[in-house]
Amino acid sequence: MRRAQGALEYLFMMAIALMVIIIIYRVHPQSTSGNAEQLGETISNVTSNLTNQVKNEYSNL
Repeated sequence: MRRAQGALEYLFMMAIALMVIIIIYRVHPQSTSGNAEQLGETISNVTSNLTNQVKNEYSNL
């Protein structure tokens, strides 16, 4: 049971990461064509914020 839960959590994390990338692309399409450094920084910030939110939710369980 624990293995299945871990696999499911992994799939959800991958889905969330993909959604974050799609959202960033839609919000900042000009960044993808010219300023890759700014896009990388934005992805890093969004990912760290998302990670912190997930950690907070797990700690509240």
